[in-house]
Amino acid sequence: MVRPMLDTLQILFLGELAIWLKVAQAVVEAPGASVQMHRATSLRDAMHCLASERWDAVFLDLHHGPAKELLLALQLHSVFHAVPAVALLACSDAKVKGDALSSGAAACLDVNRVTAEAIQEIALAAINSKKSAGSARKDSQMQLAGNNGETDRFPSSRIELVFHALNNLLCVINANADVLADQVDGSQPAVHSVDQIKKAAKNAAELMRQLKTS
Repeated sequence: MVRPMLDTLQILFLGELAIWLKVAQAVVEAPGASVQMHRATSLRDAMHCLASERWDAVFLDLHHGPAKELLLALQLHSVFHAVPAVALLACSDAKVKGDALSSGAAACLDVNRVTAEAIQEIALAAINSKKSAGSARKDSQMQLAGNNGETDRFPSSRIELVFHALNNLLCVINANADVLADQVDGSQPAVHSVDQIKKAAKNAAELMRQLKTS
């Protein structure tokens, strides 16, 4: 039996239909669950939902390509980075879990063990993990600023502004590439060009994530 909560968790899902059906069925079978799930139909839809509505967590099927891209966007984009991500994995292998966590997931859940209670508990764990990580990062930045004093030529606030500007640029590039992908006539050169744009943007985003965490 799912324990009652004061507030209903609002969770966004992005992934394959088969995984969504498992998750949705688990919630339906526990009408007392303090969880509401919504499935994003695409990466663009997920980003729109995150930008326009409040979400407590995002559940991502990491076997789904767009879900991997969204996980990266959650780390980079200033609008999204406060929302914790839960990686839905097809197995409980330690290496797979470690890879998901190192990629930015706050918690992992084996899809073969999905229940409404598990969804609720892992979402709360991800939220708490995200808050703890945010507090630790803020304390570290304050300590670094204190150590640097007046000799810091590039204050962290200025660096953050640069990151945010570049993040916004990459999101615009990705969004427009998605629009072009829907409109190209299927000719091989056009498809190749869109793929190259998206690949370059993805590589740039990955590089920025590494720089930001180094």
